[in-house]
Amino acid sequence: MAEQVPRSTHKFGGASVKDAAAIRRVGQLLSNHLRPEEQAVVVVSAMGKTTNALEEVWRSPGPEQEGRWGDIVQAHLDVATELGLDVADRLQSAFEASWQEAQSAQREGLAEAAYDAFVSAGELASTTLVAFWCAALGLDAVWWDVRETVRTSGPHRHARVDEAALWDAGASLREALAASQVVVTQGFIGRHDCGRTSTLGREGSDYSAALLAVAVGAESVTIWKDVPGMMNADPKWHPEAQTVPKVDHAEALELSYYGASVIHPRTVKPLQQRGLPLWIRSFLAPEGPATLIDDFPDLVPDQPMFIWRDDQVWVEVATSDQSFLAEDHLKDLFSALDSAGVHVRMMQQHATHFGLVTDRDDIRLQTLEELLGQAFQVRREDGLLLLTVRHGDAAVVHQLTANREVVVEQVAGVTTRRLMRN
Repeated sequence: MAEQVPRSTHKFGGASVKDAAAIRRVGQLLSNHLRPEEQAVVVVSAMGKTTNALEEVWRSPGPEQEGRWGDIVQAHLDVATELGLDVADRLQSAFEASWQEAQSAQREGLAEAAYDAFVSAGELASTTLVAFWCAALGLDAVWWDVRETVRTSGPHRHARVDEAALWDAGASLREALAASQVVVTQGFIGRHDCGRTSTLGREGSDYSAALLAVAVGAESVTIWKDVPGMMNADPKWHPEAQTVPKVDHAEALELSYYGASVIHPRTVKPLQQRGLPLWIRSFLAPEGPATLIDDFPDLVPDQPMFIWRDDQVWVEVATSDQSFLAEDHLKDLFSALDSAGVHVRMMQQHATHFGLVTDRDDIRLQTLEELLGQAFQVRREDGLLLLTVRHGDAAVVHQLTANREVVVEQVAGVTTRRLMRN
């Protein structure tokens, strides 16, 4: 029997490809890190803050939109020139295709689909630059349109993927990988079952890497960050924060649910189901401290984990007549949350109202109110701070929150959560 060729999946976020120097570093890292016989799927986000910039252009007045779009196109062309890559036509074609798809959807009144097509240009452009730079370095690298592999359904802007169908959907990607050493493709985007471009939600590129690892039968996933692995706290809040060397899949799921920014919430589950290890490493110090997320069922964390989320919103939903909040009301509420794409970070039920915490997103929250309609009343409070402590004692929690007003507190097992006013 022929020996199995090792395959891996690597994900690089926007910070790691923010400019020409960063793209050079990614190419060198892959050249140094990949074994000669290894085949790798490389998942790349949009450059730097490109997605944010595209969102701003999307919201800009009509007469300004095309000019600001042109500025983003030119920025990518400038990076290609600095890298010495002859890809101007390919970049312009990618941007043009995204623009035309967005305008077409907009004319049909499909605003969410138009948004997805519009912002996808960032990933399509960045991967073009990375793929051709890797090839210029001598790697056997090709570009791949991830929309040929990641098929989605459900609402635009936070589409769902049929994970059970990934192996079948990945057949052509596996063929491309077998014919080369490196396939560079996009995170965050997919192809909706209606044929249009879709997105998996902000920060969805980590999830893309997990999906593609399953699709090609990879033996591991590495997410390259600008931090040395998963730390027990954000160094901006806790300068003494340390890298956690090993984390169990189940613990990682808990941490991502509670808002640990180093991992996208949906990333871990497909890897856990298939027993695939996930490495989190620093692209700034590839040989430095790192975190391995794998099957460690007996691992007991030896240090508390702290997760801070600012700019949180407390939303209270009640029936318009202030009657008992029954199961049929909850069904309507959760259906509206799903349709609006509101990610709930904490929830609490009372007799006559339901409270939840979410990141501030005025558009999605407005959509939620519209979907709930006149049958419900919605009240919100902005500017709140959410702290989650796992494996920490009551004294630690009290010390961290002593000078803040607590709005809601939840304690469950090894987890304490406090929503506070600043």
